[in-house]
Amino acid sequence: MDDSAEFNRLRWQCRRGMLELDLLLMGFLDQHYLQLDQAQLDGFDRLLRHPDQSLQAWLLQGGDGIPEALVSIINLLRQGSQQDAENY
Repeated sequence: MDDSAEFNRLRWQCRRGMLELDLLLMGFLDQHYLQLDQAQLDGFDRLLRHPDQSLQAWLLQGGDGIPEALVSIINLLRQGSQQDAENY
């Protein structure tokens, strides 16, 4: 799959049932996609396979129980959203 098709696939998967998650995930992807390495892209893809309730708890509420394989990408998402908010 070429980069533009992969980007579009991930962007479509960022569309969730919660506006807050849509904005966070799509904003992160739009701002940071080109800087992510393959391991980070794989982690982001795995993250998007989880239900909205889990994503909300992990990303917006600082929930516990984050799977070890997702800790790195969740921390990156949190850092990215914090930087984006500071630049706003």
